[in-house]
Amino acid sequence: MENKNKKVELLLPAGNEDCLRAAVNNGADAVYLGMNKFNARQSASNFNANNISRVISYCHKRNVKVYIALNTLVKNHEIGQYFELMDAAYSAKADAVIIQDPCFIPLIKKNFPGLKIHLSTQATVVNSYSIPKDIERVILARELSIDEIQEISSGNSTEVFVHGALCFSYSGQCLFSSVVGTRSGNRGICAQPCRKRYNNKYNLSTMDLCMLEKIPELIKAGVSSFKIEGRLRSPVYVATAARIYRKYIDLCYDENNNEKKNSKFVVEEKDIDDLKIAFNREFTTGFAFGDNIVDTRKPMNRGLYIGQMRHGIIHLKKGLKVGDGIAFWLADKVIGQKVSSILKQGVSVKQASAGDITDISAIKKARDMENIQVYKTSSVDMKAHLGDEISLARQDTSKIKSKNKIMLPQFKKQENKDQCRIFVKTYNQKSALEADKAKADIVYYDILKQDCHEIKCLLKHSKFFVYTPRIVSDKKINDIVKLIEKIRPDGVLVANRGLLKSLSQHPMPLTLHLDYSFNCFNDIDLNCYQGIPICSPELNFNEMSALKNKKFIAMVHGDIVLMTTKQRLVMPELIDDESRHFKVRESHGVYEILNCRQLGLFNHLRDYLKQGIKYFYIDISKDVGKYVRIYRKILNLEQFDDRKISKGYTQGHLKRGVN
Repeated sequence: MENKNKKVELLLPAGNEDCLRAAVNNGADAVYLGMNKFNARQSASNFNANNISRVISYCHKRNVKVYIALNTLVKNHEIGQYFELMDAAYSAKADAVIIQDPCFIPLIKKNFPGLKIHLSTQATVVNSYSIPKDIERVILARELSIDEIQEISSGNSTEVFVHGALCFSYSGQCLFSSVVGTRSGNRGICAQPCRKRYNNKYNLSTMDLCMLEKIPELIKAGVSSFKIEGRLRSPVYVATAARIYRKYIDLCYDENNNEKKNSKFVVEEKDIDDLKIAFNREFTTGFAFGDNIVDTRKPMNRGLYIGQMRHGIIHLKKGLKVGDGIAFWLADKVIGQKVSSILKQGVSVKQASAGDITDISAIKKARDMENIQVYKTSSVDMKAHLGDEISLARQDTSKIKSKNKIMLPQFKKQENKDQCRIFVKTYNQKSALEADKAKADIVYYDILKQDCHEIKCLLKHSKFFVYTPRIVSDKKINDIVKLIEKIRPDGVLVANRGLLKSLSQHPMPLTLHLDYSFNCFNDIDLNCYQGIPICSPELNFNEMSALKNKKFIAMVHGDIVLMTTKQRLVMPELIDDESRHFKVRESHGVYEILNCRQLGLFNHLRDYLKQGIKYFYIDISKDVGKYVRIYRKILNLEQFDDRKISKGYTQGHLKRGVN
């Protein structure tokens, strides 16, 4: 772990060279950036193996560190490309790599000695047990409270997001864009379904994080690095955020070193205004401080609110200049324009101040409407100081050569010699007993339900496994382990890496299965974890068939969890503008959004059998016995016509997969 007894780091995004220069020359201690593949912002300009060396050299000459984001899930056939790209970063002397998949850690340590590893927020770290050894820093989930941040930071080097866009779902636990639109957030190309309308409002559209006023509390909590989100933002945004956060971090430390301590940490209104103009969807201090995170009005940049227009006249709440950008928020749309003229008491002026009554509207429709909200979206005074250009270098003309031969594991085919088996997740006593009567091989039941032990005693045919929540705190892990010791099930369907670590080290004999929240995507993952995983639903049939280790579980029927969120959802379902219904259910303090259609592979199951895949997972809340019997018939190769029953179901990623 890094030395935590030093000044907190300010970490800025660099989606392109101009943004990198803006960060470096406005106060960043470090920047993070992606290369042309395997980063969570694939649509940014990013960097590549040909220019990364001069970029890192530029930063190092200015005492700025560079962290390379290689934080997406990787398919089997991409593993070589992934580590070649990491080798380019290593050869160019990157200070650290940011990864999503903790199973890659031993390979990174073996191939790239001295390269530091930062575990991405995509790894969904919500407890200290989830933090692997041999990493230098963990980027915490944005859903943690300030107390949880402090607890984890007491023994680990931590990085937290302090500014920028928020995800509605726990990062790394979102399949919404993938399943509904084939663009995977886990692969860096999220289509942002959370910014669309549901129930005629933008119920999933989050505000932007701004923890500027909370800097002293976060420093006190022991955080090592403050991270600004925004690899798709402009150089002005990056420069503004860097300059302002640098100012207040330094101010906080100056006050701490001031013996008299007469001064007080106060954020100036103008600095908040500048951050708003740079980009915002309204500001929130987020889950860390118990703040609301959703604004249901519109899912776009606000800018700085400057007042309401009535028939073309506005009483300004903030100053305005000719050349500034403004936006009129009409009932059905937002109209943007540059301020070409300002009339103050009938006289044309170059600028107006707060309190002035002015005419700035050149839009006839706006003139005819009452109470139009007006926002300032850009300022002629706000520019990005970029400093020196990044000079060209010889290595731009050819790819950086590998310093060492990359040693990757060669996996031999591992057959599953067991019989075909059906594993069923159930939600109440009726469903559990139905699954048992239909002779499911394993019934999964909620470890936290009051009747859990009773259900175990009632089963006659099936093995009894408990399943656990995806999101668990340190304390909850200890509570769950005690419950498992008391109930003594045949096995556990584990949904959190921290809990897996505790159960893997437990002396009680337990068979462990892993929920698809683990995002098992390749043979490295299958040979890393103790336990049999449900493979990621994002893999298609060919990709799943190509896995050499066949001892895994394939999901074939039922509800796919699209999002797991801490944000409270009171509605029973979300209905989008295409009239698709997404059910919402509460699960131990978090909320799950389910796909609008259940998965139903039916006779396609036999294609899996031909590939040596023998374990199958069903997740449904009703008619459990009926579907267990159907899939048993299919597995037994009995004649079954699924054309009628399969209507209304989705085949998910069976044939399409994700890019």
